[in-house]
Amino acid sequence: MHPVPAAVLRALPDPVRRARRIEAALSGGLDSVVLLHILAQLQGSLNAELSAVHVHHGLHAQADRWLDFCRDYCGHLGIPLRVEKVIVRPAGQGIEAAARQARYSVFANSPADILAAAHHADDQTETFFLAALRGGGLRALAAMPELRPLAENPAVHIWRPLLPHTRAELTAYAAEHRLDYITDPANADPAYLRNRLRHDGLPRLRRIQPQLDAHIRAAVALLQDELAVLQETVDADWQTVHDAHGFNTADWRQLTPARRRQTARRLLLELGGSLKNQAFLTDFCRVLDQIDTGEACWPLGAHTLIASQNRLYHLPNDWRRQHTPVDQTASLQEWQAAGWQLRPTPHGLPPETLARPLRIRPTAKGDLLATPAGRKPPKQILHEHRIPPFIRPCWPLIADENNRPLALANLPAPGCATVSDGQILCHPAFDRFVPPIEQTA
Repeated sequence: MHPVPAAVLRALPDPVRRARRIEAALSGGLDSVVLLHILAQLQGSLNAELSAVHVHHGLHAQADRWLDFCRDYCGHLGIPLRVEKVIVRPAGQGIEAAARQARYSVFANSPADILAAAHHADDQTETFFLAALRGGGLRALAAMPELRPLAENPAVHIWRPLLPHTRAELTAYAAEHRLDYITDPANADPAYLRNRLRHDGLPRLRRIQPQLDAHIRAAVALLQDELAVLQETVDADWQTVHDAHGFNTADWRQLTPARRRQTARRLLLELGGSLKNQAFLTDFCRVLDQIDTGEACWPLGAHTLIASQNRLYHLPNDWRRQHTPVDQTASLQEWQAAGWQLRPTPHGLPPETLARPLRIRPTAKGDLLATPAGRKPPKQILHEHRIPPFIRPCWPLIADENNRPLALANLPAPGCATVSDGQILCHPAFDRFVPPIEQTA
């Protein structure tokens, strides 16, 4: 067996050994042609169904011809090919970054467990230097891992089996096996920083330091190890500040500034999918660190992030409409059919009250609720229960068929209309706004 396929087979990660389906990214260039050929040779040892995917970007006049080449090549190997045509929209980023984003969106929808990509050792060196030139941090300088779950879809892992091997090795493999491939003229275009680095910068550095690539590979291995430690720390901090009720900003403030930034970064990535920029993260942490009794909000695409009373809430932009109850009177059975739940509480409505029609509506000026300390407006009761101010105007009030206020949804309601072993109507959409101590009160 040729040394490259043999090396790939020896180094198979466990998720690849267990995979049911492997899909190889096929552009038609040297690297991807060699990768698919190697995987085809190893198909019996992989114990997985092998297929390929070609992303048609439509950025080059020869894009259709490249597609035809990939179809013919897969037909020759007897490997199914999935073709996805995409529209590349730069939208504030370079054409290269936009094409990559479109490509990875296709990869995220792969029907396979493993998406094999043809990045090699020279690509790794280039990626490291590009990260350094662009001011990247540890995550960027750690370049490309051999195996990782796709951020866009963690169920699919991207696998780079050719990372230990150089472009020269792949060229020699293609020559030995008489493999045809496409040469993209964009790879020589000096308009792209990667090309200037590949054809000018790195050759000069290699003349100065012949062991450059070996040193960079060693550095990347160390950085990936350190990145793993960082990720473990972030995961542990995440467990500290995040629970079933959301993100606790009081606990977050107890972390060191660096750990606060890393945990906030994870939060924003999980909610929004990407960071706007480093300045946004810095400003976000500054506001979150300084805010105490006030509120702050940040738009995140179709959602809004609201900080209030030491909690962060991730809500759709139309959260007011979604959470404001429609004034309606119905039986208990009808309310339960509409998604409301009846829960026992130390202070709740008695069975005879629940047996009659109940009106659920927004609070209104002049509403008063009976409490042991006298009649109080709903706004005051919500304040006493530490309900965030921004949601209080939307909080549902439960009244009887004569519109007499009885209680507030999701909250214990001591008063003349309630009993110590009663029940209260609750809607799951409001649970996140109730402090844990109130839910067990």
